[in-house]
Amino acid sequence: MRAIRFLEKSDKGSATAEFVIFTLPFFTAFLILITTVSSKTLAISESENLARQTVRAFVTSPSADLAMARAHQVVEIYKSKRSVSGNQLRQIELNIFCSFYPCFSPGNMVTATITVGKSEKASASEYVDLWR
Repeated sequence: MRAIRFLEKSDKGSATAEFVIFTLPFFTAFLILITTVSSKTLAISESENLARQTVRAFVTSPSADLAMARAHQVVEIYKSKRSVSGNQLRQIELNIFCSFYPCFSPGNMVTATITVGKSEKASASEYVDLWR
């Protein structure tokens, strides 16, 4: 009987210990998972936004000579806001495709594809104004 009474008295802190031992690893893994998913979602959102902005700068350009320069300028402005290590680790590449040539023809569909790093790709399409 003494042993049972001793165990009943010494069992008060075991719930806290069990909680810390069993749930802390699960919460840590969950936190890492949420952080990774959040980071990937943010990167995809940023690359899609950059693709939209570059194609918009291209099709709203006042002349065909300035169109490509304006699209690359949007990418360079974005790069200037990133850290140096971010620019080195994840290179940004811009490709502009047109339905037909010349690209700056009225009604032509222009697609800008942004490649960030090795795996992230985003594309956006716009039409050149019909009244050019």
